[in-house]
Amino acid sequence: MLRNDELRKATLRNVRFVARNDTAPSSSETGARKVSDIAVVSDHGPASEELPALSNLHIRFMQDNDALAARVAIFPEVTFCHATVPDAVLEWRREEAERSTVTMIFRIKGNAAIVSESKDIMRRTPDISLVPPGCAKVTVQTRTPANELIVVNMERRLFSTILPDYKTFSIMSQNEPLDTASLQPLLAFVVSTCNLNNPRSEVADMLEGVADEVSRSLLVSCFCQGMTTMPLIERVRKFISANYMDSTLSVTKTAKHEGVSIRTLQLALQENDTNFTNLVRRARTEAALELRVSQPTLTLVEIADRCGFGSVSSLRRALKTSDGE
Repeated sequence: MLRNDELRKATLRNVRFVARNDTAPSSSETGARKVSDIAVVSDHGPASEELPALSNLHIRFMQDNDALAARVAIFPEVTFCHATVPDAVLEWRREEAERSTVTMIFRIKGNAAIVSESKDIMRRTPDISLVPPGCAKVTVQTRTPANELIVVNMERRLFSTILPDYKTFSIMSQNEPLDTASLQPLLAFVVSTCNLNNPRSEVADMLEGVADEVSRSLLVSCFCQGMTTMPLIERVRKFISANYMDSTLSVTKTAKHEGVSIRTLQLALQENDTNFTNLVRRARTEAALELRVSQPTLTLVEIADRCGFGSVSSLRRALKTSDGE
């Protein structure tokens, strides 16, 4: 729900903010107040500077002197939020950049209703809601003095292979019992990450891949049980087939595209008795052999360039190996 679209590099920022309503609130549409107008950020400066996306979150109702407190962890493609919310009515008015994201909201404590004008919200037990891509406004209404929520927001790349078309997404599994105990380690990671105090860059780099995988695991566990998804090895082959001409194609770039860690990708390849280098070399060699037949006037330099080989010598070695097979 809370994002910072300007933060695209591989880093992690943790922000704690408190929005306190010190004046009589209004429940009318025009009386909704922006969180960024009233938030007090501890140790990090004004809320509008730290969390520009707060401008999309409005308070429709909150009692005098009550406070909305939250810790937010911001990654390039995932945002975690751990919030304590009083009796209140909040509105998330989604802007263009947020309309392609998927958001999961977990009620840990209290009573909260998550509704949308589009009526497309998916639910798994009363405690877990999924807000699919779209532009409709989302309203969060808490109904007890103390409510605890965890919010996980994911960019399209991370969920597209799981929910390739959310409009035709089968929700049959939502009626089946959900073992919420299995979610606890994943949710504990979200909470602990939100409570980190701006870790060093090398720690942030390590946590980014884990955060991506935790988010995808939560999505699969809550809403995709029983669904068939393309195995990772096939997704990797498909990605390589579409990008073999890129001479900078790497295991790091591929793992990032698939939303998994490098280690997870390498293990998937090992289980299929191959490795990333072999797959790329095979894709490029097959493309080069095809070009030699379909366009015999092309030079080796041109073929090497079109197929992603770094040099003509690399192309020759690949073709020689292929002839030997």
